Amino acid sequence: MSATAASAAYLMDLPGLTPYPVAVREMENLAGARSQQAIPDTLMLLEHEPVVTLGTRTDIAAELPHPALLEQRGIPVVEVARGGRATYHGPGQLVGYPVLDLSAMGRDLRAYVEMLEGAMIDTLTDLGIAAEAREGEEHTGVWVEDRKIASIGVHVASWITTHGFALNLDCDLEPFDLFVGCGLQETRYTTASLEAGRPVTRAEAQPLLLARLGERFNRSWETLPA
Repeated sequence: MSATAASAAYLMDLPGLTPYPVAVREMENLAGARSQQAIPDTLMLLEHEPVVTLGTRTDIAAELPHPALLEQRGIPVVEVARGGRATYHGPGQLVGYPVLDLSAMGRDLRAYVEMLEGAMIDTLTDLGIAAEAREGEEHTGVWVEDRKIASIGVHVASWITTHGFALNLDCDLEPFDLFVGCGLQETRYTTASLEAGRPVTRAEAQPLLLARLGERFNRSWETLPA
């Protein structure tokens, strides 16, 4: 952890399940305020209603060969501005959207992604799960052996970050079988609950994740004022 005092940052903690368009609208509002220096760095934490999002590198024909299967499950498909490919969000998955100014952090996007990976790896270690990052852009995220447990897809404009990460705690993995997640044909997915052999809830994992993100980014989290 940095020897300097942690900088104050805001936390927007959304309870329940948040529809994807609502979360994006809130995130974009925060990004606008951050770009004007009206607020400090801010982190949104939430769970989404079921949705598949398609990043800017998505090959729709290859990654979404049977969209009707998702439609039958009532899972909408949304194209988004973040990097990366197709992924799923749903209940039991802790999603984080950091709205940070990378100008004060060296403007190093790769280092930023590695810090997100590291914070989630540390959180999983706290939960008794051995996880790791893997080499190669196509493997961005966090893995337990050959099983993917967390995804990352970010966007940066004027060095303000949006979008972020999704950590599988106790989510339904069946939707991942309905498309080609992250563009990797044979990827297997897992959850913290499966790997720990017990239920892992948001109430347990979120404080651990906040602490680890605070360490990585040298931030102390305060509730976003109304």
